[in-house]
Amino acid sequence: MDKVGIMLDWNIIQNGISGKKTYERLPYYVEIGKELGLEPVFFHPRHVLQNGKVKGYFWNGSRLVPKVVPVPRVIHNRVLTGEVKARQVIRRLSRTQLVFNGLVVRDKRKVHQMLWQNPRLRAYLPRTVPYSRDNLRHFLDRCRIVYVKPSVGSVGIGVVRIEREGDQYHFISSKFRKALSRQGLQVELARWIGNKRYLIQQGIPLARFEGKTYDIRVSVQKNREQKWCVSGMVAKVANQKNKLSNLARGGRAFSLETVLSERFSPEEQQEIIGRISEAAVQLARQYERHYPSLADLGMDMGIDEQGNPYLIEINIRDQRYSFFKAGEVAMFRQTYRHPLEYASSLMKGMVPSIHGKSIE
Repeated sequence: MDKVGIMLDWNIIQNGISGKKTYERLPYYVEIGKELGLEPVFFHPRHVLQNGKVKGYFWNGSRLVPKVVPVPRVIHNRVLTGEVKARQVIRRLSRTQLVFNGLVVRDKRKVHQMLWQNPRLRAYLPRTVPYSRDNLRHFLDRCRIVYVKPSVGSVGIGVVRIEREGDQYHFISSKFRKALSRQGLQVELARWIGNKRYLIQQGIPLARFEGKTYDIRVSVQKNREQKWCVSGMVAKVANQKNKLSNLARGGRAFSLETVLSERFSPEEQQEIIGRISEAAVQLARQYERHYPSLADLGMDMGIDEQGNPYLIEINIRDQRYSFFKAGEVAMFRQTYRHPLEYASSLMKGMVPSIHGKSIE
């Protein structure tokens, strides 16, 4: 069988060596790979040697075991790290191997600017600007709900939701919530942000399920035809206390049908799903214009009460477990299959230009 590289975070590899379960389902890679004639080689950038070889790890049915092998020609990058040496290795591999989902800019503001360049996509994009006192004042004057979030971040860490109610502003984070005056809000935000880079985003009037807002995780991946497709969608319902839908912050996962059926008819549901799919694929194509190696994205999208889709943010390393938590096992498995099918197509000579723009 042809070997395909699966580059994973250090902790995932270490847990795999110990036989511990993680959000990465290593057996899925092996089972699906076998169907496609592929043998996964798991490794972290630190495992890449200087002689064109890698200390790879192979799943033996219960844990990962090491074996030195040549660096696979096709590699799916699942590493999310700011470690300089690891990023240097990924950058070097991207020059000689076919590494998909390579290094890209993760700054949410810059991603928004890339997407905003396409006028057809602007209807899906909430207004997003760098954080400043003037920008905050402008948004508070015009929006009842405003989000203040780190320019680079994940799983809801550091995100603040601001809700205006009369002369008061509710400051809601994963840690606490406060009712503040406008001046008090500005003081609290300055303390919260410090010297970090933050942005301000217009709050979307999200549809609700059982009285709670929700967003939708959309897995958008390239398939065996090297075309963007939607591998699955799942709803993430916000924790009423902190208003965050991230599962790591108390959100709950449900099948999308369960959530949509509370408000929309079966015909409306199909129309909404179609709109979301169309938007997600268009957004992926635009992002890919800047980073041709992209092939596996997890988008957080919202719909308003009329079912119109909006992009909240794009995740480069979708952890996928929201599908599992919602009981959508077929979708969960599909999110593993499509990247491996894409890898197989690369090995068969259907080689696109994925050595495009990369970050420094």
